[in-house]
Amino acid sequence: MEIKNSRPVLPAVLQSMFIIALGNLIDSSYAPMAPFIKNFYVLTATQVGLVTSVIFIGSSCVSIFTGYFVDRIGYRNAMKLSFGIMAAGSLIVFKSPYYITLLLGFYLIGFGYGVLTPATNSHIMEEYSPEHLTRMGIKQAGVPMGAAMASIALPFIVLRAGVPYTYLVVSIFAIFVVLILPYRKKHNSSKFNVREYISEMLKAGKSRNLLIIGFSALFLSWSQQSVMTYDVLYFQKIKFGTIIAESFLITVLLSAIFGRILWTRLGNIIFRENHMATFSIIMFSTALVLLAFPHFSSYIYYAYIFSVLIGLTAISWNGVFVSIISEIAPPGRVGMFSGMGILIISLGTIIGTPISGLIIDHYHSYDLMWTVMGLTILAVSIILFFISMKIKFSMPTGK
Repeated sequence: MEIKNSRPVLPAVLQSMFIIALGNLIDSSYAPMAPFIKNFYVLTATQVGLVTSVIFIGSSCVSIFTGYFVDRIGYRNAMKLSFGIMAAGSLIVFKSPYYITLLLGFYLIGFGYGVLTPATNSHIMEEYSPEHLTRMGIKQAGVPMGAAMASIALPFIVLRAGVPYTYLVVSIFAIFVVLILPYRKKHNSSKFNVREYISEMLKAGKSRNLLIIGFSALFLSWSQQSVMTYDVLYFQKIKFGTIIAESFLITVLLSAIFGRILWTRLGNIIFRENHMATFSIIMFSTALVLLAFPHFSSYIYYAYIFSVLIGLTAISWNGVFVSIISEIAPPGRVGMFSGMGILIISLGTIIGTPISGLIIDHYHSYDLMWTVMGLTILAVSIILFFISMKIKFSMPTGK
């Protein structure tokens, strides 16, 4: 057990929400910075997509060991470690004159951020389980909140200071967070046993429920990060100015703050304990929005409306996803299952985002990219809905 403060400044749900918002401000900085990074390093759309992939490769690598980082050293210490690694990655981006070192910096940023979601999941489950569902959605609202803050602040910094010095500011911010986060001594922590840990990891990887929800979410991860990576570039391509294009991304992220809370509440009301059915409806809605999006986005008012809809669908699924992962995890293994879930869905970003870039580069068409993603997610959502009708999915069995 970790030592808890007798008088917390904020409720645990708000603590975790703000911590993950601050972390995602750094991790998702690539989204509003994409057009500036593309121009500064003279990159193709595929190379821009690889930046996103490298971030998630970093998250995937740490996900393998997240049981050690979170379940054993404690979620508070894991948070400090997370921001320390992201600070180091941001400094490398600041000093990077080449594309390859740029990728190294973003890899470390992703590696650091990969610790943060399991840490905040563990915090929520420890404080609130079994009354955690809505609070998990509130906590996850911090993810688009952080991305929105990045989309608002970073373009103004980069326009005045350039790409490298923007990441110097980001690294100083991360170091500041490390300094203000409290250290907590972890009591009764067992010595790390490699054989036992690998056995537990393989057992988590055999969980039927984890595999079903993980590989379904993989496709939403692809669409989410493609939106984050190419949204601004897409609107610039269809002749909107940079500030207006950035405002569309901010709209996406602000609506996602509301959407992550909305879906956890609606799912609990409509489908009761069958959260997988809720997840399939989110996928279906995402597919419809992505398929319609390119047909209306050239008109500014419709573009804002569809930015709201994308935020409510393609960016808002994560709250339900992390709730399901946390529920199916055995006691004391939320970090382990969260890490495995992140590892699976990261494949969607690692492979999918460059594929989106290849479609853009090869066919010179963003519209085709949105259509391919929409049709794929539509097919998966239908399959998942029929599975959800046969499987009671939300029982915290860990099997």
